Amino acid sequence: MEKNITKVKILGQEYKISCPPEESDQVKDAAKFFNKRLKEIRQNTKLDESKAAIIAGLNISNDYLKNLSSSKQVVQSNSGIKSLSKQIEKQLESLSKLDS
Repeated sequence: MEKNITKVKILGQEYKISCPPEESDQVKDAAKFFNKRLKEIRQNTKLDESKAAIIAGLNISNDYLKNLSSSKQVVQSNSGIKSLSKQIEKQLESLSKLDS
């Protein structure tokens, strides 16, 4: 697997990240997102960089886990809907046989 170096800036500091070439844009987007969250936290709380990074990481992780939980609920709902649809189809088939 080919790796390349992607350069990103977070709070004015340049970092070199090793990643597959096809993930370079995602890494840049992630760094921009993280940098934005860090700046927001630092402006609103006046925390130093390391504490702001921990808070930003925790906030992002919490958002991710909430979205993951929501996604699982959607999958479970879709599964339930498919099951109900099959039951309805069977009932409709039974009713149409009775009418014949």
